[in-house]
Amino acid sequence: MNNPRHVIMQVVKRSGGATHHVSFTIDDHFVERLAQLRSLVPPLTTLNKQRDLVIDKVRVRLPTAVWRAGSQVEDQVEGSCIVIANEGLFSCGGKDRRTKEKLVTYAFSIARLSELHAERRAGETFYIRDGVFTNDEPADSAAGRWVASLLEFEEVRVPEAPSDFDTLQGVPLRSEQSSPVRPGVRFN
Repeated sequence: MNNPRHVIMQVVKRSGGATHHVSFTIDDHFVERLAQLRSLVPPLTTLNKQRDLVIDKVRVRLPTAVWRAGSQVEDQVEGSCIVIANEGLFSCGGKDRRTKEKLVTYAFSIARLSELHAERRAGETFYIRDGVFTNDEPADSAAGRWVASLLEFEEVRVPEAPSDFDTLQGVPLRSEQSSPVRPGVRFN
């Protein structure tokens, strides 16, 4: 894995709960893949705005994401995914099986994530709250208190596993693992 790090994003719930968050691991391949997927979303123009159906987002599965409420792992979350919008933003989403409530994060810029990943020290965990990178916020700010509350629950470790998110069923993302695409394989 090339330059792995955790990303922790605040999850917005209608029922409240400031410590709901999702964490996932990124590396150089992950950031590159986000940019590639962004290129699949066509820009909105006056021509395609007049059509009945316009693709303005791409959703890809994020099976390795860990959804939490405080220190408790939310094992009842289904449909864990990243949604990439035509504006160059991404957000994480899922659905609580028990309450049927949608779990979403604020959108964050793919370009900014790529920039941070390239510039910040290797292995640093990125905390994103309300769509803002909070690592450099003062400890007494709302963002600083949020990060401190997360750190109280557990020490975040970089896992040994790769950071794949799925775009094709049964087809790995990395070229060194890849096999030819079989007929019948479909996009999610």
